[in-house]
Amino acid sequence: MHLSDANLRALVARTRRTYDESAAAYVRTTGTLDLFPGLDHELDRFFDALPGGSVLDLGCGSGRDAEYLIGRGATVVAGDLSEELLRHTRCRCGVAGAVLCDLLALPLAAGVFDGVWACASVLHLPSDTHPHAFSEIHRVLAPGGVTAISLKEGDGEGWTRGVHLPSPRWFSLRRPEAVVDELAAVGFVSARVWPSGRGSWFVVEARKNQRPSHSSGLVPGRT
Repeated sequence: MHLSDANLRALVARTRRTYDESAAAYVRTTGTLDLFPGLDHELDRFFDALPGGSVLDLGCGSGRDAEYLIGRGATVVAGDLSEELLRHTRCRCGVAGAVLCDLLALPLAAGVFDGVWACASVLHLPSDTHPHAFSEIHRVLAPGGVTAISLKEGDGEGWTRGVHLPSPRWFSLRRPEAVVDELAAVGFVSARVWPSGRGSWFVVEARKNQRPSHSSGLVPGRT
């Protein structure tokens, strides 16, 4: 779905307001790994694929995943649209930094992270903006860096009441094959789709090429 610039700004502002106003409830309903079967294995797979130790947790939420990655030995910068959730994350664990950010315009230098973990964050943007969000993730990764992006499979998008917050949030459902194609188009290689243990959720992992190339070298497919 294509939104005008004004409507997109309004969507982002509404999303920020929802998370700021409902931060305590969101932390309570999402703050521990045991609430999300298989998520620890997804985090381990992501960590084990890193070429180094610097990670951007993009959409850090309650700080749950940042805390786990720090426990594994990563140096984590937390990024989120909500100042309240960033405040909670800073109090919860020893992040190296906390950045208030919009996924479509990351206020970060290019090529600085070994990994970008984006768990349940990109899906809160309209699907036609996802390629731009993927290009921003690609930009901030160092050559050889990896990303893991979790999304929900399906068709359609719009304001929906989820299970973790009473207020509607924007959800964009995606087909994994389309996401793989979009990642390839912005320069990622070796994209793989993994099912999660949580219903229709899936994770796409991909790597930034070690050096500039005119061919993507993409290896699509499910595992």
